[in-house]
Amino acid sequence: MLGSEHLAEEYIKKYGYRIDANNLKLLRSVSEEVAEIEAPKESSADDPIFTVFLKCPSCLMGNIPSYELKAKSLQILTDKFGMPHYRASGKYQVLDYNLLSVTVCPKCLYASPDKKDFIGRDPARAQEIPARMHQGELAAMLALADERIHWLAQQKLDAMKDLIPRSRTPAAGLASYDLAIKRAEIEFSRNVPFSAYKMAAYYLKQATIAEAYEVNPLVYHVKALRSYLTCFERSNAPGFNFEGQVLYLVIALALKVNKLEIAGSYIGVLEQSKSRADAGLFDPGVVSQFKRWYTAAREVWADREDPDLWVMRKS
Repeated sequence: MLGSEHLAEEYIKKYGYRIDANNLKLLRSVSEEVAEIEAPKESSADDPIFTVFLKCPSCLMGNIPSYELKAKSLQILTDKFGMPHYRASGKYQVLDYNLLSVTVCPKCLYASPDKKDFIGRDPARAQEIPARMHQGELAAMLALADERIHWLAQQKLDAMKDLIPRSRTPAAGLASYDLAIKRAEIEFSRNVPFSAYKMAAYYLKQATIAEAYEVNPLVYHVKALRSYLTCFERSNAPGFNFEGQVLYLVIALALKVNKLEIAGSYIGVLEQSKSRADAGLFDPGVVSQFKRWYTAAREVWADREDPDLWVMRKS
């Protein structure tokens, strides 16, 4: 009757198992609520951003703006942690897309930098593209919406005024990633693969934002290191495909936060992984990718006393 397993779960939670036509109508009308968000003005030719509109898979709020970076509009430089830094390129206005990359539902504060975690729209077929999230995680996220709302108020931020507009401040950008981390924490509590891996990447993005706006990034680098350690120890990024990258980031972050004993220990783990790679157990493409991370890890370890190790190239 409701056409959605998620709505059926919500109905049972609110009204029990007895079917009532009025309750069905009420829940369906609430589920179709559309955010009253002012559509952004038509972008100019030199605007590097375009907007798509998504639907929250948790509370089903629609018309949520999600900001995408136009291809080749800005020069993207990467640092030692693989984090993007945006520079002017050609006719386009320069901006820090790191502040805008997380899409946030202003109603329940479900958040993700990955548009596939939201309900999209297939214009060719005039139908919705379902989110890749499972109903169990979505229900858990909706149940904790009030906690996220209370947390945001404590940060003295407002979802509609601070997280939805194009003009996000550094504080709002950091908060958007905090909300994405809260989503990933729920996934991790339910043993979802790559949840710790995603949390670590989100902390790294926060460190990038902090450093760009002269805030000490140490706390974020430490949290990223802990999450990558958890990711490796719990095999949260399953398969050998990600092992080289995770080990490289553990070693690099340990050096960055002056945890030489951790970096040295994981250099030993890296060598063990290389032995497995050399044993012919994996696809050649996977092995080639691992060896690139292996080389990068050995290089940062060899250069660990270089005062310019973390200085990013200018172009």
